[in-house]
Order: sequence, then C-alpha cells, then structure tokens
Amino acid sequence: MVKPHFNQTEAQEAAKAARTALKEISNALKPLVKAGAFDSVNEAIVSTYKSEEHQEFKKFWEWKRAGYTILKGSKAFPVWGQPIKRVPKTEAPKDEYEFFPICYLFSNAQVRRAENV
Repeated sequence: MVKPHFNQTEAQEAAKAARTALKEISNALKPLVKAGAFDSVNEAIVSTYKSEEHQEFKKFWEWKRAGYTILKGSKAFPVWGQPIKRVPKTEAPKDEYEFFPICYLFSNAQVRRAENV
C-alpha cells in the first residue's frame, strides 16, 4: 500500500507541536516585552530566529509579491497571526480573544529571485 503524500493526522500533530513550542517561547519572552526591550511578542520571537544567515522575514505571499520564490524544502518560522475575536457564547467574562492562529514566515536565506519576473 502506498502511503499518501499528505496525512492529515501528521499535519494536525505538527501544528499542535508548533503551537505548544510557540506558547513556550512566548511565555519566556513576555518579560522582555513588558520591560520595553521589544514592542511585541512576535518581534521578540523573530529576534530569536535572526542569525547571520537569516536577517529578513516575510510571509510567503510577501516574498512572492516581491518577485521571489521559496526554495524547495524550506521550513517556515512560526509566529502568532492576527488574533480572531471570539463569539460570546455566555455572559461569563473571558479573554477578549479566543484564538491566536499561527502565521509562518520565511527568511531571506530561504528564497531566490523568481526567473519569470
């Protein structure tokens, strides 16, 4: 039997692991944001990804719009996406936001200028 290329269970587990790791790093960086070292948790997270090789980070479509293509096999860097407001289900007070999606960034080291641009 041939294993399908895309396995939804594996993808769900990978997303769950990415979310857990992102929560852990976010909690570790929150004190730096509160101290004013960074403007946001995402800015602090991206700073941990920066290296001599990885300097500029953009979303997939931002690189595409700029005339670049993502190199095959590149692994994205996760950050928090725009929060989605919750739909009130009860009158009990809750956090304003119920769900923070994950957004994926690619670095300058993971792209090349598209040939047909």
